[in-house]
Amino acid sequence: MKTVAVFFGGRSAEHDVSIVTALATVIKPLELSKKYRVEAVYIAKNGAWFWGDKLKDITLFTSGRIDAYMQRTQPAGIRFDGGMTLTRAAGLGRRTQTCRVDIAFPAMHGTYGEDGALMGLLDMAGVPYAGCDMSASVLAMDKAFAKQAVEAHGILTPAFNVFERRAVENDLAGVVKACKTLSYPLFIKPAHLGSSIGISRAKNDTELRNGLEVAARYDRTIIVEEAVKNLIEVTLPIVGNDELMPAYLEQPMVHADDFFDFDTKYMGQGGKGGKKGGGGKQGAQGYS
Repeated sequence: MKTVAVFFGGRSAEHDVSIVTALATVIKPLELSKKYRVEAVYIAKNGAWFWGDKLKDITLFTSGRIDAYMQRTQPAGIRFDGGMTLTRAAGLGRRTQTCRVDIAFPAMHGTYGEDGALMGLLDMAGVPYAGCDMSASVLAMDKAFAKQAVEAHGILTPAFNVFERRAVENDLAGVVKACKTLSYPLFIKPAHLGSSIGISRAKNDTELRNGLEVAARYDRTIIVEEAVKNLIEVTLPIVGNDELMPAYLEQPMVHADDFFDFDTKYMGQGGKGGKKGGGGKQGAQGYS
C-alpha cells in the first residue's frame, strides 16, 4: 500500500484555509478509498513540521489545542535519502519512528506552498506529488507575472498596473495618480496571495487608497486592475500530464453586486449559494 503524505498549514496568511482543505477535502477522501496509507504533515506558522495521526482531527485546531500539542510534541524530522522519509522521536528508550513517503499531496495555500516552494523541495527529493509542478505554480501564484505572460501571448486580460509596496508606502498619492489610466471600478490585489485575502474593490480614489494600503500589508507587490463587466467566473479542474482530463465546470453563485471574496468562498460555501450566494447571473468581479 502506497504512503501518501498530505502537507498542510504553512507560513502563510492562508494557513487556516489550508487546514480546512487538508482535513475536510483531502485526507478523509483518501482514507475512505482504502487504497493508501495517509500521513498528515502539519507545518506550523513558525515553520516547524509535525507528523502524526492526531493531526487528522480538525477539532485539534478548532479548539485551540494545537498550541498545547506542539509544546509537548517534538517536531518531525525529514531525511532526504534518495527520496523523503519522515522521522519523529518515539519517547525515552524507544527507536525513532520513520515513514517513507511514496507520494506527496500538497494541500498548502499561498506562500511557501502553493507558490512552488514546496514543489521545488519535493522535486529535489525525487518525490512525486499531486498538482502543478514548480514552474507552473510560480507563474500561477504571481498574479502580476501571470498577467504579463498572458498579455505577451496576445490573450485578452483586463487593463492593469503593478506597484511595489515601497511605492504605496512612500508615495500613495503618486500611485493613485498612476491609476488614472484605468477606469473604475478597480480591484486591488496582493500579487502572491490566494483565497481572496487582502483583495478589495474600489469605485473612487478614497476606496483605491484604502485598498492599496490593505494589500500592501500582505504583499510586497500589488496589482490594480479594471473590473470586467458582466464577467462569469468559472472553475475548471484539469488532471493529467500527457493526457488531460477536465472535471465538471463549476460556476460559483454570487450576487451581481458582490465579488468572490473570502467569505463567499469559505464561510458561505462559495459555489453552493451560501452566505452571499443566491443565483446571481454575474460572476466574481461582475457589476451592473
